[in-house]
Amino acid sequence: MGGNWKMQITRLGEAERIAENIAAAIENVSSVEVFIAPSFNALNSVGLTITKTKLKLAGQNMHYHEKGAFTGEISVLSLIEAGCEYVILGHSERRRIFGEKDDTINQKVLLAINHGLKPVLCIGETAEERANGRTAEVNQSQLAGSLRNVSAQQLQNVIIAYEPVWAIDNKFLNPNIEIKPATPEQASEAHMIVRDWIRKHYGQESAANIPIIYGGSMKEKNATELLTIEDIDGGLVGGASLSAEAFVPIIRSAEKLAKGEDKFEWDSNTLRFNE
Repeated sequence: MGGNWKMQITRLGEAERIAENIAAAIENVSSVEVFIAPSFNALNSVGLTITKTKLKLAGQNMHYHEKGAFTGEISVLSLIEAGCEYVILGHSERRRIFGEKDDTINQKVLLAINHGLKPVLCIGETAEERANGRTAEVNQSQLAGSLRNVSAQQLQNVIIAYEPVWAIDNKFLNPNIEIKPATPEQASEAHMIVRDWIRKHYGQESAANIPIIYGGSMKEKNATELLTIEDIDGGLVGGASLSAEAFVPIIRSAEKLAKGEDKFEWDSNTLRFNE
């Protein structure tokens, strides 16, 4: 489970407090790995705050060169020094607002892997692309471009995050549509497309082992329904990760499912829990 704070928490003290609260609340979580991605200016202080806890640290992006004259960018070396274990790459806001292309994201993925960071590679289609029947085409193309020259061995350190662009509550991405999370059917279909592509290009073992997580307005009220889907292995959470009160219940839902504590079945596309 990942929490992407984007540019929402702007004060160091607040970032440290939220991180500390989340870390304390997941102290007894044993079956779910959790990371948060604060703004770059907060990485070092938040990293120090969560040292020796179960909570992990992630960068929200990075440049594809280790260092150099790249004003406003951040180096993979800086992420590592701050204590990051993960880095989010290819997020829809980077692709759709800032114009990042697959070849650029691919360079970042390779650099991250070579430095021991786990890339959280984001892919996903827009509302228009889905309406035009291009869901499979767009996601497969982004996978092919972003994972070019990534070996099966290297893929073991990659997480894929499917984030339907149309389900992200961002007026700059979606100025004219009503934001709704994917239905279980939509999410399941997309995750199957991703896993089938991995199977075709990397083999059954890679497809079975790679974590494919869902990112698109996951909240406490829909987390369990989404996480019970066979091909969904976790979540990349945005707004609901900005406080322990909102994020921890999602993590606990994942923990219960991972440990088999929730007994459930699907009945006519409805999730029903058994005593």
